Amino acid sequence: MSIRRFKGRSRTWQVLGSTTGVDDCAPAPPVKKLRLGPMKLAQYQDNRAIQRKETWDVMSTTNRQNLLALQEMAAAPEFDASNAPDLLTVAGVLDGTHEAQISHAGGDHGGETLEDIIELTERARTRCKDTRTRRDRTQKRNDAFAAQMPSMLKAYSAFRARGKPDEGDEGQPELYQVTVIDLFTEQSETLSLPLGCGGFSAALLRLGLVPSAPWTPTFVFTMATLDFYRVSHARCPQFSIYAFTKTLADLHGVPVRSTMHQHFSIALDLYLDLRRRTELQVLTHLGREDPAWRMKNCCPACSYRLEGEDELIFSMLVTMDGNDSLKRVLRRGPGDDGPGETNERWDDRDASDGYYLPRAQVDEWARRRLANILPSDDNGAENPCKERWKNMLNDVTAKMWGIFDETGLFLCLCRHGFALVMVDMLRSGELSKYPLAVLKHFGVDIGVGYNIGCHFCTTLDTSELGPKAREARLRCLVGSFHGHAHNRLCQVCFLALYVKGLGIEDLEGCERRFSRSNALAGCSRRASRFHRQQEITGYFKHMDDYDVYASLATFLCSNYEQSLKILDDEPIVRQMMRDEDVVDGEEFVQALADETVYLQELWKSSKKAEDTPETRYVACLVAESADLAKVTACRAAVRQSRSDDAAFTPGKTKADMALRHALEKRERSAMALADIEQELGITTRWTPTSPSYIAAEEEARSLEYQRALDRLELLVVERLFELTKMNQSGTGYKMRKHIAKSLQARSKAVRSAVAKYNAAAAAVTPPRDHVDIEQVLEYAFLADFDLLRHSHHEVHRQYWARPAYRAVMNRWFRLERAREEIKRLDVEIRRFVTWMRDESVFLHKRERELRWTEGKTEQQVEDDHALAVHLAEYRERRGRFEQSHMMRLHTLKRRWGTRCTASLTPGVPLQSVSPDEDEEDQMLVDAEREVGMAGGEEPTRQADDDEDHSEGEDDEAHDEQVSDLLFKIAGLGIDAEERGESITE
Repeated sequence: MSIRRFKGRSRTWQVLGSTTGVDDCAPAPPVKKLRLGPMKLAQYQDNRAIQRKETWDVMSTTNRQNLLALQEMAAAPEFDASNAPDLLTVAGVLDGTHEAQISHAGGDHGGETLEDIIELTERARTRCKDTRTRRDRTQKRNDAFAAQMPSMLKAYSAFRARGKPDEGDEGQPELYQVTVIDLFTEQSETLSLPLGCGGFSAALLRLGLVPSAPWTPTFVFTMATLDFYRVSHARCPQFSIYAFTKTLADLHGVPVRSTMHQHFSIALDLYLDLRRRTELQVLTHLGREDPAWRMKNCCPACSYRLEGEDELIFSMLVTMDGNDSLKRVLRRGPGDDGPGETNERWDDRDASDGYYLPRAQVDEWARRRLANILPSDDNGAENPCKERWKNMLNDVTAKMWGIFDETGLFLCLCRHGFALVMVDMLRSGELSKYPLAVLKHFGVDIGVGYNIGCHFCTTLDTSELGPKAREARLRCLVGSFHGHAHNRLCQVCFLALYVKGLGIEDLEGCERRFSRSNALAGCSRRASRFHRQQEITGYFKHMDDYDVYASLATFLCSNYEQSLKILDDEPIVRQMMRDEDVVDGEEFVQALADETVYLQELWKSSKKAEDTPETRYVACLVAESADLAKVTACRAAVRQSRSDDAAFTPGKTKADMALRHALEKRERSAMALADIEQELGITTRWTPTSPSYIAAEEEARSLEYQRALDRLELLVVERLFELTKMNQSGTGYKMRKHIAKSLQARSKAVRSAVAKYNAAAAAVTPPRDHVDIEQVLEYAFLADFDLLRHSHHEVHRQYWARPAYRAVMNRWFRLERAREEIKRLDVEIRRFVTWMRDESVFLHKRERELRWTEGKTEQQVEDDHALAVHLAEYRERRGRFEQSHMMRLHTLKRRWGTRCTASLTPGVPLQSVSPDEDEEDQMLVDAEREVGMAGGEEPTRQADDDEDHSEGEDDEAHDEQVSDLLFKIAGLGIDAEERGESITE
């Protein structure tokens, strides 16, 4: 008996018990032998021992006896396999050195005798069909990395703490050959890996190398290379992995490998995962691990409230909107009638990083739950802007192309640009469940800018969040850019210019952010769900830390200067008010209210039916007469279809069907006519010559004419008011083009309204004048539109409709908003200054706790030191901008002098950055002076050790001085910069 190797189609098979001699076999191809090191061999033998134990447990008694017989035969002295060097011995199979796979069908050693086993192995030469797929390949790799994650995380932290490779001294090192890829070099190296560091991947991470496979990688990448791509890709999302790997090949002078981008992607995912986990350790140490903490504290100017600050009408201003550029194609296999089921690889990783709302929370507001609360025409919640905004049409936007899984991104930002929360739009358009899920997490006195805020406020009010929103005084608004494409009635109620307490904020931050994040579409369109989420989260996180926060002081100062420049026009506005005989600005508030009432009445009169029973009776008589004529015509058509000259058609003809429908319609008309006659008590049916018929018909024509006139008046007034805005000085080019585009769409509605008006005007007695559509579209002022003089509203006589009055009214509202902006900026600037001081003190304090060594074991010192390094990186991520922020704020104070009322003196916060309830862990400077370390005295110092205690106080006093000097250096830096000098040590 022997063990013979033969070559299958995809791998080498080993057959146990073959009776075919070596001479009868075709010469076997040379087999590449893998030389395993001590660590790998020990790991392999351990795995084989576990497999043998599992196989032994499931074997029957007969199979166990056969196996024991094989073992006895291999141990017999007469058994000698030296004469067959190309054959594997049974002993090698039994001790795990060699592998003997009988078949894929199972039933190994299923015979009762050794001859049966040999017969089964002969049958197993025919390969069975393999129905397995590779969909779990990614998940298996993730599981393999996850099994080593504790040791890898420790090794990664150790490398970042040391800043250089750590060879380690745990046992005998093992040599391993691998290709190391750096930014400018690529070379094959033989690495010395310590055996006791927790695994193969952990050993590589201690050297600063990230593997591309969990067990035996061929390529490894340096952390500097991966970090360089991470930052470059965040700055330029179009810079893909494939382009970067080709760039590396060009720099290294080697051909481009077709699979290198896959190796790099695996290593990059592992590297980013390690960064997320280490940051989570830092946040846990700081008490900030709750995902809701980031949303509530990411913007210091919005959320870091102080004692004694002025109350604001809106405690926080946010803007939200959906964007369909970041779609993702769902990979599907072929089906019977088009695409089949998805064949994407399984991947349970999550990269939300506190930015994304869980899908389960969003699905709580699913469409079937909103079916009874969404505004519709039936429940009286009609909106004048509905037909002109596609994301208001719920039925139209409820479905999306089947090729996409995520059809876009719904984003919410604060007014300074920090990303608060994100939601994936799943196989749908911009449904109401996304903003409802977002607003569920906000507090009181929030102003929400949304491009369809006029419509969404009704949805919010009728939803389950309605009572909570009213109690929290949440208000839906419309941004300045989108607002000018809305109906004028929506503008006077929701436009930012007319909302008290909003300042000069335009609530269009999402549009600016989307204009930059659209660059992610190329790298996320065909990515997996995890990689798309990782791309989006990484981009917005980098933007928050290195763009939005870096320009926060610039944002505050620019708005302050813009508001002061607006207030410079106050003398001109006061003179314009005197010219219009306006004594107080409250008259403008009343004028806006009067305009709102006027537009509401126009809207209701143009939509509401005012027909009397008599006019409805005449309409039914006309309809019944038309139906009777239709029946007569259909009967004639039926007779014609049955004539001798008509073509033969078996069964019922189209004429028969038309006659049946006409008869049914005439029957319904007769029933409606009978109901009205019974209601009015009419015994003799009216005829066109009856006096009552003539009077009711004339009344119906007058009502139809008045409705057509009201509708035309509404559209023309809105159009002329928008033309007034477009022709005002100070309106930017993009705003002019935006208004012009909306006016084009509105002109189509005007044309339709003019056609209906002309038809109604010709029917009344006496007939009214015909209106020329081209002349209407050329009107620039309400006084030019003579037709409105016949309107019962007489808009041309309203004082607020005069162009000069409207111009000064808008400028006065702009002055009011500028004053409100300055008040808000005074609060936000002091919040920001206080947050910078307190955050620096708090993080320095926690870092000092970690670096303290007394009373700790060697392992604790090593772990805390590694965590302190990551904490220092976390602190410096935003701390690097503190000096530039203070310089910018000091420049504002000096440039505007007493007109700038903002205070740069830090205040006292109402809440700490840390959510810890322990008062000794608060970030107040007073607490720094009263206590030393958190929890009272430091654990390794004695209370009676006056010398050590005084040294601790000196250290903390020194840290406080360093923190305070940061703000003083900023002022010195301004003077030095103006003199052309530099600040030296």
